Amino acid sequence: MDILSHRLKPTQNKHSARIAIVCDYASAAECHDGVPLSGLEAGQFNRLISAIRLPRHEIYLTWALKSQQTKQSMSSVYSTKGFKHTDFYILQQELIDELAEISTDVIILMGEFASLLLLDNLKYVETKKHRGSAFKASAFPHLAKLSGKVICITNHPRDLMYGGDPKVFYIIMNDLQKFQTLIGNHSLLDHNMTIHTAPTFEEVIHFYNRVTGCDETAFDIEATPKHMTCFSLTCGKNEAMSIPLMDNKGNYWTPEQEIVILDGLANILGDPLIKKIAQNGMFDFMYVLRTLNIVTRNFWFDTMLAQHLCWTDLPKGLDFLTSIYTYFPYHKDEGKSTHLKYIKDWPGYWTYNAKDSITTHHLVEPLQKEIDDLKCQDTADYQMELHKPLMEMEYRGFYADRPNIIKTKHKLEKHISVLQKALNKLAGKELNTNSPKQMVGYFYGELMIKPYINRTTGNATADAVALSRIAKKKTKGSGEARIILKMRTLGKLSSTYFNTPLDDDSRLRCAHKIAGTDSGRLSTERTFFDTGANLQNQPPIFRKYLLADKGKYILEFDKARAEAHVVAFLCQDANMIEAFESGIDVHTFNASNIFEVPMDQVTKHQRSMGKKVVHASNYKMGPKTFSDNLAKDGTFISEKECKILLNAYAKRFPGLARWHREIEETVTKTRMLYNLFGRPKRYLGMIDGNLVRSACSYIPQSTVAEGLNRGMISIYNDPWFLENQIEFLVTVHDSVGFQVNIKDSDNLNLLQELCDRVDKHMYHKFTYKGRSFAIGLDAKISNTSWGNMHELKDFTPETLSAGLNKLNIPL
Repeated sequence: MDILSHRLKPTQNKHSARIAIVCDYASAAECHDGVPLSGLEAGQFNRLISAIRLPRHEIYLTWALKSQQTKQSMSSVYSTKGFKHTDFYILQQELIDELAEISTDVIILMGEFASLLLLDNLKYVETKKHRGSAFKASAFPHLAKLSGKVICITNHPRDLMYGGDPKVFYIIMNDLQKFQTLIGNHSLLDHNMTIHTAPTFEEVIHFYNRVTGCDETAFDIEATPKHMTCFSLTCGKNEAMSIPLMDNKGNYWTPEQEIVILDGLANILGDPLIKKIAQNGMFDFMYVLRTLNIVTRNFWFDTMLAQHLCWTDLPKGLDFLTSIYTYFPYHKDEGKSTHLKYIKDWPGYWTYNAKDSITTHHLVEPLQKEIDDLKCQDTADYQMELHKPLMEMEYRGFYADRPNIIKTKHKLEKHISVLQKALNKLAGKELNTNSPKQMVGYFYGELMIKPYINRTTGNATADAVALSRIAKKKTKGSGEARIILKMRTLGKLSSTYFNTPLDDDSRLRCAHKIAGTDSGRLSTERTFFDTGANLQNQPPIFRKYLLADKGKYILEFDKARAEAHVVAFLCQDANMIEAFESGIDVHTFNASNIFEVPMDQVTKHQRSMGKKVVHASNYKMGPKTFSDNLAKDGTFISEKECKILLNAYAKRFPGLARWHREIEETVTKTRMLYNLFGRPKRYLGMIDGNLVRSACSYIPQSTVAEGLNRGMISIYNDPWFLENQIEFLVTVHDSVGFQVNIKDSDNLNLLQELCDRVDKHMYHKFTYKGRSFAIGLDAKISNTSWGNMHELKDFTPETLSAGLNKLNIPL
């Protein structure tokens, strides 16, 4: 392949341009027009430069490879494994000579090949990682001719096309905006970092003394589930020390020195006068709490949480935040390259650790500006306070009945084995239910059932939805489908829930993610120590083995019918509002309207279906998706029947459709929604049905979650709970659970006071379009397990007394 022929010409403004942009190679449209970034790509490029008010005539445009290419043909020019065309360096020198003649001092490389050709390092091919980075040309010896210029990297506009992520637009826009600030101002790249690695014992103590005199410090650890290998602290924004605890030879310090060093760390982290800054600090501070019993006070700013609040749809990793808000180049690979399988380069590893702290510290100011611009400081403060009750829950965990968990797991496996034999007998052969290929072949090949097609892949599927549809038809294959669904349900129970690794003290713990969802709802996952589980999706059968500690009972509060309550007032639908304000059972009322029967004749099944119809309708779910979701839960209702149910609800409550239209119009016009507490959510993706459905769920889900979480913080700050040894235990979406000591007497008064205080802390009066409302609170109690809870209908002395009597707890 001759890469030096068919040369296209760049723009002619090399002496008047303010910025130079080098694209990687020319497309067919660019070759036809003879102009860089023309054709379909021109539309995206013009949007970008219009957004940052950079006129096209002020940009010098050229290509790294000035001939028509495609992504496939570029494999003849270079490969990510190190292959380079024989004329690679001729092409490189030509580009250097070309760029040396232009007057602008800022050069932006768009795309993989442009970065590789000019910077001559294979790592820069990974544009996704290195975009946003800027370097002085003098840092590259082969770019001596470009001395005095700055080299920057970002995505090519084609990344926005052909199914690309539309959110990348905001990322490229930010990059271009940042690179503009470098024009004539290269000092922004003078990072002036002071990094201390491999310190002596005396140097560590001296650094500690200096940190103690600072108003704030950024903290970061490097760790495995078994060991914390090192940690770093900043002293000012540009100075950090990485303090090692081990290397390949073993412990780095003598036992006496390590005790002093860890005591010093405990004093700094525990000092309430020093503000602590971290990226995903829940991880770092929980790690040192669980492994070293070090308590952190005044955790002041979490850069990950701030980003999640301000730009929910964008990435929130430290590498991305550094590229967006600072002028530091990408450094995360430096750490990875030092510890593949085992740490090869300890000095490099420690430097990486210190850089993490410094970059984190630098993120505070720009992220605080984002918070100020959105006027959401109150939400930011609430988010930061939330780690306190959550860390208490993570530290405590649930006591689990390990012997009976193992016993039940064996029972499940035995039941699966029996079902497998029944399936084989029905099919006339051995069927592997875990083989998608065999399942598709059996149902659609042997039984000749019309295939169900996965809407995403376009391929035939025998997933849960497809099997559920086959099962509900009660024709050939329906028996096998029902058995397989049952086997998969039991198999998931056995492999996912009853196979959960417990900690050595037989407790089940989780890790909370404050930035785990778009709505601000919490999510949970396994701990970093590879134990525990997601506590928010535990099935009732497993909750029975999560026990109250000896001599204690569990009390769980949840927001009653919370999301539907919020939707009623958002819709301003008189029928909905009347149902909530009248005090009747809302789910029965809705089922009565949907199925057109008197309230006293609503069956248990109709009430349950009514709840599901309301949820689907509130969040604009279509009948097909609704049918599929019901099928996953073992309820087989056709798409046609689901449509009738959804229409019946919509007909009774016309305000719902108006609210949906209002949400769509607001998001289309402003790309912003606020929940009832004022929490913002930007919408950066393509405005389609999926985005609108997500937007419809945001305000109710976010409002309910934030109301619960703010209540938890208020409870945590109430000293009465600590004085009475009432412990945070668990939180699940719209509920929070506590563990309470059983006393020899006065349990009724304690329970009454507890319920009244929780009710007060959880209470919030919302006002929307002139109407005010508050969400009620329900409670459950148990002195055995989380899976055997008894409802407390209200918080009157009679009800609470009856609840305690039912549990045989003395009053």
